[in-house]
Amino acid sequence: MSRAVRPWVFLVVAVATLGLVATKSVDQQQQQQHELLSCEHVSNFFSSINVTIKPANKNQGNVCGGPCCDNQVESQLEVKATKNFERLVKHHTRSQRGHWEQTANLYRDYLLQLSRQSENKTLNLFSTVYRKMSPLSREPILELYETIRNHLTAASFTDDLGLVTDKFFRNLFPVAYHHAVVHADKDVDFHSDYKNCLIHTYDELKPFGEIPQQLSSSLVASVSAASVLLRVLREGAEVLNKLDELGTENLQGSCKSALLKMSYCASCKRHNHNHAKPCAGLCKNVMRGCLMQYVGALNQDWFTFTDAIVPLINAVRSTDGIEAEIKGLDGKLSSAIMHAMENGPQLEVKVKKACGTPSLMQNDNLAGAYEQSAAPTLHSNKWILAPINEMLQFEMTIDKNKDLFLQLSSTLCDDEDYHSSDEDCWTGSHYGDYTHEVASTTAQKYNPEVPYSSATESQFPRDSRLQVLIDKLINLKNAATKAVSSNAFRSDSDKMLSDMAEGSGNHYPEEYDSNEDDEYSENGSGSGEGPGRRGPGVEITDEVQSNFTPSVNPNHAYRISAASTSTLLATCAAVLLAVATSRH
Repeated sequence: MSRAVRPWVFLVVAVATLGLVATKSVDQQQQQQHELLSCEHVSNFFSSINVTIKPANKNQGNVCGGPCCDNQVESQLEVKATKNFERLVKHHTRSQRGHWEQTANLYRDYLLQLSRQSENKTLNLFSTVYRKMSPLSREPILELYETIRNHLTAASFTDDLGLVTDKFFRNLFPVAYHHAVVHADKDVDFHSDYKNCLIHTYDELKPFGEIPQQLSSSLVASVSAASVLLRVLREGAEVLNKLDELGTENLQGSCKSALLKMSYCASCKRHNHNHAKPCAGLCKNVMRGCLMQYVGALNQDWFTFTDAIVPLINAVRSTDGIEAEIKGLDGKLSSAIMHAMENGPQLEVKVKKACGTPSLMQNDNLAGAYEQSAAPTLHSNKWILAPINEMLQFEMTIDKNKDLFLQLSSTLCDDEDYHSSDEDCWTGSHYGDYTHEVASTTAQKYNPEVPYSSATESQFPRDSRLQVLIDKLINLKNAATKAVSSNAFRSDSDKMLSDMAEGSGNHYPEEYDSNEDDEYSENGSGSGEGPGRRGPGVEITDEVQSNFTPSVNPNHAYRISAASTSTLLATCAAVLLAVATSRH
């Protein structure tokens, strides 16, 4: 080649080389522009969650590996995914907490109102049948009922219900002996020394037989069981409330990465967020794995705790429980007085042997108390309706949620943000079908998304606050179990006394029918001037007519209602009073 041609050859080669370089540069710019354009249709979604994206080029994130998210963006998204998980869990536990709090308040208020109705019923009994005892028995009656209410409402209490019940009968003895046995005039009273002698010899004389011991045993057992139930309901709600204090600091990287893959990696790979919804199986595996790390440690103890509550509810609401006990309290007190009256002659002999001849003195204050006592006003009202349906609904709710902290996965994944099946959905890495097995709540070590093992737990120690809640659940479960056992081993004599005042019944105390026998009033509670009661053909006063016929519930043959039983006892007591008075 001639020397004249060579420069032209070099020039052509140089131009060609420059052209290739320019073309490659243009191709790269077009590629970048394409990637920029391909991320634009997901940019609105990221903007809505306050995340700014840019094409990742060669610096794609390590988790998603998508062209729209680098490591910095993935880090932001992981934080958001973790916070969303925490928010959802706490939202659902708050909802559960509401059920517990509402049930505790509902049943507490019901028992308090029931006790006030029973208190008025007892005061009314004394102001009609045992009118001479009414002024002096009023304060002990009020103290007894107030102690019952304190045991149901106070977190801690100082009054021993058994001691208060014993004190009630000890203080009632001089009053009952004065008016039901000795039949002294209403304006005279025993000398204080004679009263003290009666009180001090109470255990030896047993004026009311075994009724006080039986009543005390059944009352303490039923009130204690109800008190434990209200406590475990309140503190069960408190356990759920304490979960709000738990953060996600102890969640492991495996959980956080899985939450990121499930929630945002589809968008990092340019998929439309509304179309590429996480597969149902992916959601359950990720949620269960993360729940195990977050609150899963509570699950077993929550299960055993809630498993112990249903038997406790059944024991408390049974025919031997607090509802029947409170409703029949007036009848049991009347039975005690009737026992003293029926055994009056023998009791007088024992008292004179122990304390001598009654020492009486004038008491003008006592006479004034009788004059101030107004005649009771008749009203007709029913017992307040028991929250039967609400309690049954609560039982079903807690039975359904025994595995609360792992069952949450199913609840969380039922949301519209997740696909309903494992076909044509986001698998965590691509759009398609999810083929992994869904690990059960008891087999999380086989979880393909967030594997769990005891070795992992020892490597990442649980939050100390979780251990406090676990200990609390164990204590509550033990308290519930003990209360059920104590109630189950009440003696046959206790239950016989309960049957005598209440009549037999089904699992739940029956709501009384519309017969007037079953009616009474809660008006004037605490006054001692409450309404009287009428049975068919009888007005309960100091003078009892002879045409009394006890009312029997026509829907339950051979069962005398609670109110009718109390009326019968009161009538018998009045007859005994009249007969005994005529003999003196």
